[in-house]
Amino acid sequence: SGRFLGTNRWVFNDRGLGVDAPWRPSDRTDVVVIGNSVVLGGNPYDQKDKVVPLLQTQLGASCAVWPVATGGWSTVNELRFLERNPDIVAAADFFVWEYMAHGLTRPTLWRGEELFPTQRPWWATGYLLRRLFFDRFSPMARQAPATAASVADNYARFEAMVAKLSRVGGRRPAGIVLLYPDRNQLEGARLGLEWLSDRPQVERIAAAHGLLVVDVTSQPQWVDALYRDDVHPTREGNAVLADILARSIGKALEGGC
Repeated sequence: SGRFLGTNRWVFNDRGLGVDAPWRPSDRTDVVVIGNSVVLGGNPYDQKDKVVPLLQTQLGASCAVWPVATGGWSTVNELRFLERNPDIVAAADFFVWEYMAHGLTRPTLWRGEELFPTQRPWWATGYLLRRLFFDRFSPMARQAPATAASVADNYARFEAMVAKLSRVGGRRPAGIVLLYPDRNQLEGARLGLEWLSDRPQVERIAAAHGLLVVDVTSQPQWVDALYRDDVHPTREGNAVLADILARSIGKALEGGC
């Protein structure tokens, strides 16, 4: 835990989940929210202004909300975390999986300590200078090109994990797939264009396993002004997104946890 430049508070628990509470699944309804920086939030937000803490407040004490999310993750990275942490999967009573376009194409690669440190740097100024140099002059990490076979394998792994999460909860619907657009995709959707090219695959998997699909572009309260850049919500956007999720979870769980 700490404060970014002495201002916005951040925290991770004993399992690397971005909440204060230690990982202790209980008799409460344990809701796992899977995603990337949209779910986690980041340095521009204080801890209390991030999506999951706001969602926790809305759902109340009968729910425990756990974010499985890191900035930069694709859906493939999220899959790898869940595959390596089966106890978190087994404890989920309900889940939300944020999905962005092309999320199952390939994983995001780790680009080293300069961008994603695995331990506390001993000299903060030196770390910041190295990171600035790295960002400007270092080539992108190389990765194998996506192929039809590799993408098909990612979809199969995604469906297998959805099946595990759905069986664990034992509810119908067992979870929610949240389709989250970037700013340009929202604009296209409001013009009547299809913004999610892999919608048929995702919706087929959701239907096969009894999941609700919530498309953020269909929510009238979600507007262009709620983006602080091309992807991430503003603080107000976090609150609106948490409200969309709280209402969707309440509908799925017939009123609440």
